[in-house]
Amino acid sequence: MKEDTIRVKLLNDIAFFQQYVDPAKGLLYAEKAIALATKIKDDPGLARAYYVMGVDYLRSDQVSKTLEYLQKAAKMYEAQNRPVDLARVYNTIGAAYLPHNEHYKDALLYLDKAIVIFKAQGDKQYLPSSILNKALVYKRMDSVGPAIRHFNEVLALFQQYMPANKQLEARIYSGLGDAYIEFSEEKLRAIGFTGQKYDSAVYYVQKALAVFNELGSEDGKTANYRRLGSVYLAQKKYPLALQNAFMAKQIAEEGGFLAMEADAITVISEIYAATGRYDSAFAYLKKYSVLNDSLLNDEKERELIQNEMQYNFDKKEDSLHFQNELLSQSNTLNKLQLRQQWLYSGGALVLLLGLGGFLYYRNRNKQVKLVLQLEKERAEQKQRESEFERKVSDAALHSLRSQMNPHFIFNCLNSIKLYAVENNQEAATSYLGKFSRLMRLVLENSKSDRITLQQEVETLRLYIEMEAMRFKEKLHYKIDLADNMDMDYIEIPPMLIQPYVENAIWHGLMPKEDGGILLVSFRCEENNLKITVTDNGVGRARAAELKSSSATAHRSFGMSITHERIELINQMHNTNMSVIINDLQDDKGNAAGTEVIIDIPIE
Repeated sequence: MKEDTIRVKLLNDIAFFQQYVDPAKGLLYAEKAIALATKIKDDPGLARAYYVMGVDYLRSDQVSKTLEYLQKAAKMYEAQNRPVDLARVYNTIGAAYLPHNEHYKDALLYLDKAIVIFKAQGDKQYLPSSILNKALVYKRMDSVGPAIRHFNEVLALFQQYMPANKQLEARIYSGLGDAYIEFSEEKLRAIGFTGQKYDSAVYYVQKALAVFNELGSEDGKTANYRRLGSVYLAQKKYPLALQNAFMAKQIAEEGGFLAMEADAITVISEIYAATGRYDSAFAYLKKYSVLNDSLLNDEKERELIQNEMQYNFDKKEDSLHFQNELLSQSNTLNKLQLRQQWLYSGGALVLLLGLGGFLYYRNRNKQVKLVLQLEKERAEQKQRESEFERKVSDAALHSLRSQMNPHFIFNCLNSIKLYAVENNQEAATSYLGKFSRLMRLVLENSKSDRITLQQEVETLRLYIEMEAMRFKEKLHYKIDLADNMDMDYIEIPPMLIQPYVENAIWHGLMPKEDGGILLVSFRCEENNLKITVTDNGVGRARAAELKSSSATAHRSFGMSITHERIELINQMHNTNMSVIINDLQDDKGNAAGTEVIIDIPIE
């Protein structure tokens, strides 16, 4: 028993270490630890195995599985009265919610629980990590005061109690550097900051870079070289900006950090545009588009493979279980038959008849139980198949959402190319700045199934501003928001409205010589969010005629993709989201534009 307990501990240690090397292997070791701990009834070992399994799933970007196992660990730690371990689980749950903007409140809730416990226990080892995670949540929420206050608190704890913890030091300085890059000058001034925000950003990013160099962390170096490139670009120190951005790109390329390479390429493109080298700027934006497409396809393929592997594993496990059960029952029946034959040969007819009746009754009961057990197993198997189909649908939905990003980027690239051809430096720089901000929003939002209405409207407004810049006086627009809506509470699927707005601009308004007006309105009616996109353009019939007669017509793939997304969402969540398109006419019956009404059920 003692040897098995030690083995559980070793399996857990290996699984925990593998999060930094190969999380997939870590999951295998954690699974073995769970099986052995369950077998020998080692509850402390089982609780830690659940925690480690959750950590490895977190490193594999599988949030639902992460939360499943962390909640199991939390329940066991609470029952075992192990508050520090329970707080560590709460901290990890908060970290799991951190990248998902729709769950910031959940992240803060769990991090606060962890901090209360750590402080009550007088723990200084794990407390800084929770405070730092809380600072990062506030940074993502653009809550300047709370973010800076928590960064300063964790920095003081680090300096006083654990100055040798280089990983923590690097994370603190990186977070502070990002904060001073992202927060606006006005918001920093509002909390009493009197320095130069970019000077502060450079100071903290360089400190983070020095620590990551000491640690030999390639991804840490990449991220902070990219940060320096962004800061120097904002300060118009273009040679330094380009030098650091290219350093980030090189390290990312050598290390295979595709997402970081894409970030570095974006900064390089912005630098070239700011210095009037539009051909180079456009070339790097095209590289970014290709790389981003590759990233999205890799993520989609990985998700489908993971779902299929899990399904096949479950199916194989069930099949083996059925076979073993049947074999066991068959062996039992064979033994009983031999025993019956022996009794017959003994000549004890009366005893044999009585015993035979008993054996028949017992065998009959066993067969009934076996049938019931097999029916139960089949029902569970069907449930797993349904779950697998749901996961495939979810992956397909993610695939459709991902397809929109390259298409969306392609349209923006065309606009930037136009300014480059016209050699309009001021407009190109302004447009590229909006483009970069918009891309970050689009990519961030595409990671979530749902985003707040505030985020969707912000993304939509940026997109329309960019199109209005391109088409100058031809496009006039208004976004009308009803007063009775909680923009931070209502959640909708991301990038749902933009394709209809794009279609209205390109196919409704642009064919008109003098352009027209675009109106996007948002209203809450009972339990529905009603979004209306109206244009006073040429109408669908005329747009179709023009499209068929033009070999270079703008193609709006987003519309068909969005219709497929809506169908899938309705199927998966049993909702009734709908889109109605109306052709508008004037008093004389002539085409007067198009109206799109999107109805989204809200809780």
